[in-house]
Amino acid sequence: MKPKIVVPIDFSESSQNALNFAVQIAKKTNAVILLHHIIEGFQDTRMYGETHASSEQQALMNIMDIVAHKKLNAVVEPFRAEGIDIQVSVDVGSVYGSIADKIASDNVDLIVLGSHGNSQLDKKYLGSNTHKVIRNTKHPICVLKGSVNLDNIKHIVFASEFEQEPDKVMQELNDWQSITGAKVTLLKVNHPSFTINREELESSLKEFALRNHVKNYEIDAYTDIDPTHGIIHYAEHNKADLIFVGTDCYRGLLERLWHRKTQ
Repeated sequence: MKPKIVVPIDFSESSQNALNFAVQIAKKTNAVILLHHIIEGFQDTRMYGETHASSEQQALMNIMDIVAHKKLNAVVEPFRAEGIDIQVSVDVGSVYGSIADKIASDNVDLIVLGSHGNSQLDKKYLGSNTHKVIRNTKHPICVLKGSVNLDNIKHIVFASEFEQEPDKVMQELNDWQSITGAKVTLLKVNHPSFTINREELESSLKEFALRNHVKNYEIDAYTDIDPTHGIIHYAEHNKADLIFVGTDCYRGLLERLWHRKTQ
C-alpha cells in the first residue's frame, strides 16, 4: 500500500509550498498525495439540528465547489504529468473540523502544512487551525516556513528528554533520515541550574541511539532557561535544516517558531 500524505490547500503561497514539498517526498517514497481544500464561510447546519442549507446557500456552495475543483485540477496537472499520484477533494465547513475528518477517514502517514501566508486570511487558516491539528492528531506532521528543497535538508536537530520516546516517533526520525540522508544531532537542552556531566550524557545518548537504530548522528547539549528557546537558538546558530520533536514534548515550540520572522 502506498504511503499517504495529506496537504490542506487554500491556494496561498504557503500551501503551495507545502504541496511542492509533499511532491518531493512522494517522488522518493512513491506516496499518494491527498490534496484537500475547505470552503469556509458557511454555517454548518448539522451543528444546529438542521439537515439542509438554504437553496441560496446550496447554489453558491455548488458554484464554489466547481470553481475549487477547477483550480485544484490546474494546480495538480503539472505534477500528474510527472507521474505523481494526487487525489483532490473539496469540503464545506471549518478548516480544523474538515482536516480532522479527512485524516480520520484515510490511513494517513504524514500531514504537510505551510505555516502561514502574508494575508490575514492565510494567517488565520494556517495559524490556530494548525495548532489544533498538531495538538489533537496522532499523525506525523511537517510544518514548513517558506519554500523548502528536500535535497537541502542535511542537518536534523532532534530535541528530546531521551528517556523513552514512542516507537513511532523514532521510526519517523529514521524515515526522515533515510529520505534525506541528513546527519542528526541528538540535542539535550538543560536549565542553567543543572550541571551536566558530558561523559554521562554521551554514554546515555549513545545507548539511546543504538537502541533506536539512529545512524550518522552527533551528540550535543545546550543551556537555556527555556527549553523551547534553547532548541530554536541552537538550531539557528548551527544552521539546522529541520527541527524534529515528538508533539507531546515542547508544546510551546511551534508557537515560538510561529512568531519569529520568516528568514
